[in-house]
Amino acid sequence: MEDGKDPLVLNRAGQTRVLPQRLLQLLVLFLFLCLIFSAVSIHMIRYFGVYSTVSPIRPNLLPRNGEELRNLDQWINPPSTLMHNLSDKELFGRALSLPHLEKYPFKRVPKIAFMFLTKGPLPLAPLWERFFKGNEGRYSIYIHSLPSFEADFPSSSVFYKRQTPSQVLRRLQVL
Repeated sequence: MEDGKDPLVLNRAGQTRVLPQRLLQLLVLFLFLCLIFSAVSIHMIRYFGVYSTVSPIRPNLLPRNGEELRNLDQWINPPSTLMHNLSDKELFGRALSLPHLEKYPFKRVPKIAFMFLTKGPLPLAPLWERFFKGNEGRYSIYIHSLPSFEADFPSSSVFYKRQTPSQVLRRLQVL
């Protein structure tokens, strides 16, 4: 106890400096290992990649059940009802085969699509009704619910006939 300094106080101050330095070293080591793991994983994708597990997508452009795809208007204008009997693979193929035009034969109006994912009745439906009021023609609405759920909206509602048939999702299933 020379010079009036307490040795315990010096040790405590020295220990607090060591802990952050040790913690910093562990953090740098962890980040380095993560970087190495990422680089090895990216390199190994070439040999064991995802390409072998995903099947190629073949668009289904053929008409179904008497449907005919006569002109561009059938692709662009939404149908009056969203109910259909297409499978998810067929819908995906149709989305991929949508014609890409640089110039359309009509004036395009920018729209926003709203997709509501719900198990049953749409929560906060009156609030959404107020949100959409006055903006007709500037949005598209799609309600995805369980296949067993039947939506019951009045014909004046923006959600009327906007329910799309959904399939029950099985975890970790690739199209």
